[in-house]
Amino acid sequence: MKKFFITGISGSGKSSVLEKLADKDFSIIDIDLIEGLCQWINNDTLKVEKWEHGMTNEWYKNHKYICDKERLVSLMNKHKGVIFVAGLPSNRRELLDLFDKVFLLQCREETFLKRLIERTSHDFGKHILEQKNLLSWYKDFETDMLERGAISINTDRPLSEVVDDICFKL
Repeated sequence: MKKFFITGISGSGKSSVLEKLADKDFSIIDIDLIEGLCQWINNDTLKVEKWEHGMTNEWYKNHKYICDKERLVSLMNKHKGVIFVAGLPSNRRELLDLFDKVFLLQCREETFLKRLIERTSHDFGKHILEQKNLLSWYKDFETDMLERGAISINTDRPLSEVVDDICFKL
């Protein structure tokens, strides 16, 4: 089985890319859509806490969005062939060794902010506090992922071109 991880800042196009890959008959896992796969954990108490729309930067500093690695492996092992997993968990570094390649979706700030505001799938990123939080750390995140070998994919272009580019780089 070949396993690929797609990550990027919220609004970079992860969910849209996964949908198109599924249309091409690839297996996909959107870690945000699997109940209980990822949870917000308080850094001090290590207890699961509920995220709500409009959390402050202070709240984000005190919490991590953690993906259950063992459960993710179990979910991936249920598939044959090629599988794409997408998400932006806080513990992504712990997950990287699970994948053959990592794709980093990148776009201009104005692009991901516009997508966040206009999206209808969920509310994360619509609140100004969430946008400010994302803007405060996304450049460091992208630099870190590229230094770890992620393949940059420009998503400031039509979705079909983005998906074709990913498929070409498999």
